This record gives sequence, C-alpha cells and structure tokens, in this order.
Amino acid sequence: MLSSSKMVSGWRPLRVQFALMLMVQMGVAQTRASTPYPNELPGYRFYRSAKWRTLVPLVATIEKVRLMLGPPVEATDLAAYFKPYPSDSEAKQPLLTYRLNRDWQTLLYFGPSCSSLPKPSQGIGKGRLCSIEIVPSRRRSFRSVSFPAVYRKEHVNGVDAGWDEYSDGSGLVYEVYTTRTPYGDEVPGDLNRIVYGPSTEQVERLLKSKK
Repeated sequence: MLSSSKMVSGWRPLRVQFALMLMVQMGVAQTRASTPYPNELPGYRFYRSAKWRTLVPLVATIEKVRLMLGPPVEATDLAAYFKPYPSDSEAKQPLLTYRLNRDWQTLLYFGPSCSSLPKPSQGIGKGRLCSIEIVPSRRRSFRSVSFPAVYRKEHVNGVDAGWDEYSDGSGLVYEVYTTRTPYGDEVPGDLNRIVYGPSTEQVERLLKSKK
C-alpha cells in the first residue's frame, strides 16, 4: 500500500498541470475580453498596438479622431471626390487617410451614413466613425491564408472589382480580391483591405433604436 506522502507527491504533477491549463484558459478569456476583435489573423494583428484602438465605430466623432491621431496625410469628401476638401464640418462624407508605415495606410470613414451597413441603419449621424480600414501599400497575397471556422465568407461584386469578404461578426472583415482591378497590379488572391467596423451586435442595437 502506498504511503500518504507518496500519494500526495504522485498527485502534485497533475495538480500543477491542471493549474497551468486553467491559467492558459484564463489568459485566453482575458485576451478576448480585452479586445473587440479577438480573431485577428497571425501576422495581421493591428488592433492591440494601434493608436486608434480606443476609437469605437458608430460612437467616435471626427473631432476625437483628429485630437487623437493629429492631422491626416489626406482628407477627402467622398460626396465631392475630385474637389478640394472643404472642412470636416462642411464635408458630406469625410474620409481621413493616415499612413501607418511604408507598408500600410489607415483609412477612416465617417457618417452621416455608412454604406457598409444594412440600409435601415446606414444613417449614424454627421461626423460619426463608420469604420477603420487598413489598406496595403503594395501587393499582399492571401492565397496561402487559411481562415478559421469562425469566419463567414461572402462574395461581393463591386463597381471596379470583385472580392470575397471574410467576417467573424465582431466587425472585423478581410477583403480578398477575386478579380483583377483596372488600376494597380493586384490579382485574384491579393488582400484588398482589413476592416475594423461595428459588430453585428452594435448594428442590431442601432436598428432597434431606429424603429
């Protein structure tokens, strides 16, 4: 018969292993709770270190964006694309562009309407943040990228190109070209952009508020 001391020592490795597993699970849970975009792909995790990470789509204003990020490298009114940018207060559909680094640009789209949302919820108020979108400055192939099962794939036919959208419901979307574009050198399988937008839950709340 084993002595009680031997039985305790025999159980100790199992207790340690269980404790380590619990710590790992708690760490994963804390990570998911600390970010609204828990399913970023390896190598493309911009949110946690981004200067804009506290900006909440549908909530943040263009004034807050400028206060946090400073002047953009370019400002455009999408409603008058080829005209000089008037001002934030006069622009009907503002787009502010910031350069993340030499490989990526950060585009911030603002209301009063967000074309990416379902039609009943597109109106969010003038100067409210629609989405933050990370666009590569050069070709970035996604042919070998494998999306986890949490992502849903939907095909989009745009005016100038087609692409597949991979979304997980958090507001995170990866757009991957399925056709060539009439500009640039992108080919099918290249990344178009990464979108950090409102979650499905946020959009549903917005829809309810409009009823």
